[in-house]
Amino acid sequence: MADVSANGEQGHDTTNPVPTDLARFPQVIGLTADILVRHRARVLNPSTAVPGERGRRPDSTAYRSNTLLMPLSVARDAKVIARFNKALTKLGVELSVQLPRTERWRKALDSFDTGFAVPVLLHVRDDAVIEAAPDPWTVLTTLRRVCGPELTKGIGLEHIALAASVGVHGASYGSGAPFGNGVPFGNGVPFGNGVPFGNGVPFGNGVPFGNGVGGGAIALGNGARNAVRLFLPKPTRRPPADLVPGRRPVVAVLDTGIGQHPWLTTDAPDPVVEVSEEFQGLLADLETTLTDQSGGALPSLASPNDERDVLQPLLGITDSHSGHGTFVTGLIFQNCPDTRVLSLRVLHTDGITTDGSVLLALEWLRERVSSALENNRPQDLVDVVSVSLGFYPEQTDQNTGLQLAEAVRKLTDLGVVVVAAAGNDATTRPFIPAAMALNADGSNTGNPLLIAVGALNPSGKSVAAFSNEGAWVTRWAPGNAVVSTVPLWQGAEGPDLSTTGPGPLPRATLDPDDLTSGFAVWAGTSFAAPVVAGMIAKRLTELTDAVTTEDRVQRATKARDLADADLAELGWRS
Repeated sequence: MADVSANGEQGHDTTNPVPTDLARFPQVIGLTADILVRHRARVLNPSTAVPGERGRRPDSTAYRSNTLLMPLSVARDAKVIARFNKALTKLGVELSVQLPRTERWRKALDSFDTGFAVPVLLHVRDDAVIEAAPDPWTVLTTLRRVCGPELTKGIGLEHIALAASVGVHGASYGSGAPFGNGVPFGNGVPFGNGVPFGNGVPFGNGVPFGNGVGGGAIALGNGARNAVRLFLPKPTRRPPADLVPGRRPVVAVLDTGIGQHPWLTTDAPDPVVEVSEEFQGLLADLETTLTDQSGGALPSLASPNDERDVLQPLLGITDSHSGHGTFVTGLIFQNCPDTRVLSLRVLHTDGITTDGSVLLALEWLRERVSSALENNRPQDLVDVVSVSLGFYPEQTDQNTGLQLAEAVRKLTDLGVVVVAAAGNDATTRPFIPAAMALNADGSNTGNPLLIAVGALNPSGKSVAAFSNEGAWVTRWAPGNAVVSTVPLWQGAEGPDLSTTGPGPLPRATLDPDDLTSGFAVWAGTSFAAPVVAGMIAKRLTELTDAVTTEDRVQRATKARDLADADLAELGWRS
């Protein structure tokens, strides 16, 4: 994808399937060929796509090329699937329901809501004579037209969702680097330089410090995380018994997982971070089942750990979004040291996932909270969910994004506050799930416990140029050039310049792949959302715990209101 410099000059990248003059705008979704292959994805082209309901042309979006999302109750109904397949005969395609057959999936399906959406594969019929694989959008519109809205309610595309973080360009690994717009060999950066949907940031590649050089002297690192040294002490954590509810607030983080860091303990008696082998196993089973049937280029997310060099292991180069989840977790910990983070790994190291994976995480959390309430297990409760990812829907209607809207509502109905990043494309176009917090256009339903967060600059006095905005963005927090934790990693890239000096230590420029300081600076609404999540969690430490659903909703609402007052005092509430 083309780079846009601070003075507006534009480069050219022949690997981008979308013309670079269009790919700068969020109305046109641009993915490089390697991204499409890696995630079995395609892009919906509004100019050629089949019209949707009432003849309306869809907007551009990215989605899996061989699946539809379908409510579990529908996927299990052989008669309905047969009716759908009859309607699809002329397209040369049929639906194939392939759910995992592992014991943990059998147990999970017994407790999951029947409205939970699962991916259903599209197969070419044996008797079909077609020149190209069927488009899920065409399949979806055909089903809606032939079978009607009631039977197809809750069926939709499996959207490609991405982390809401941007690159901080500036040094020798920025726009001048070979092989892929700032990241060597190109494969690590989704949607153009790590900025979603077409460079996303029209103001100088998202670089807040004058092309990355502060005062004309010291350059930042490469196109993403930039290592820094922090001299502040570890935040002080109180014992759970000293907190008003008698337990720690739990913030679930849906991200790239958790990496090793001295602040973020996972194996202590009272850990800062909890992981779930059960959830990761469920997600890995689902991913493996789908790739076994249709092929795939990425390993499943079986491990809860933030990983470093999945995309190019032979080169050892740190992937573009490796450490993203650890960074988000550190921001929550900085704003509420008394919290416990439940880390669920749903994002790949290139910052990409699907709403199918996110839906699995949200349903798993719903079942966990419901079970905790029913069985009086307060240690299993979840209070806040932080979501630093999203997608742009093809339409804003009652059907598009319905699965995600319902999944979020089922959680908030249990007294769980969901905090979501607003996206990084300097647009008012709805970014899902954050945009479901308010629906001025009438789509889906507004949710008072779903909070959309936009990014401010470090001063907290101006909106970051890359941040999305709109009536649905009502909370703000610094998300540009913020500092947080990263795994203690050393990658294969070295400094641009390294030489022997007169003393015992060598002299060198910044090594962009050396994160052994444990801290970095990054940018994006990805990092504004966990700040607000941490502020809400901090307020929860001051409120008596609740044991019923009704009391939990009241408690969550009270914590949200107290955090809103904190935001308003800082000028971060709109």
